[in-house]
Amino acid sequence: MTISNRQMLERMNKEVQEAMTKHGDTSRVREHVRAVKLLCDLLLEEEENQGSERAASASENSRTEPTAAEIRKMMGEDAPSLKKKKEDPYHDDDANGSSLLDF
Repeated sequence: MTISNRQMLERMNKEVQEAMTKHGDTSRVREHVRAVKLLCDLLLEEEENQGSERAASASENSRTEPTAAEIRKMMGEDAPSLKKKKEDPYHDDDANGSSLLDF
């Protein structure tokens, strides 16, 4: 069940009117003011949620697919450090392989 902004504002107005009629009893006035504050907070929270939902849907619509170059960069295929690792920096003519365990 959705409550419209107009219904919330009407309820706030009713709480304010009741607070004004009971101006002599400060505890009752505070109760009505708290009710108005709660209704205001609910309205503001609802607007914030709707705003964030709109922003989320807008950002979803603006997404694009990554290009092939971007995918290669993400996968590390274009990284120069990987190309250097392929070369054997510890080459020795007497060694059987690149492993320390190769005798």
